[in-house]
Amino acid sequence: MRKLLLLAPLALLISGCGGTSGGTGDPNQGHLGEKAGLVDTTLTLILKDFTITPANVTFPKTGKYTVVLYNEGSQLHNVEIEGNGIEATGKDIGFGKTFTFTVDFKKAGSYEMYCPVDGHKDLGMTGTITVS
Repeated sequence: MRKLLLLAPLALLISGCGGTSGGTGDPNQGHLGEKAGLVDTTLTLILKDFTITPANVTFPKTGKYTVVLYNEGSQLHNVEIEGNGIEATGKDIGFGKTFTFTVDFKKAGSYEMYCPVDGHKDLGMTGTITVS
């Protein structure tokens, strides 16, 4: 009986957690209030264990873009972007942290993005940026 009483509050806490859309039904809405995706020249990425949201992004033209990383995962995460002569890396950040950096996409084409932390890329934490 004593164990049951101790587990009841834990069960209530766990039942209130979960979901992937911050309660909005939108898969690009983060739990911390951020909205993933491209707005003008700012790309917001939500990093979780082990996903990047959105995983595939299309930029309408070449040029400088601001990349904003939000970590909602339990581990350190980061994003590296490679391709067409670019190798740009953010910063390793922990849960609830954010980091912003700028990338100058001078060529149209496909760019790989992934989390370079401790094998996260191999666990599927990858995506693609296509520049039209």
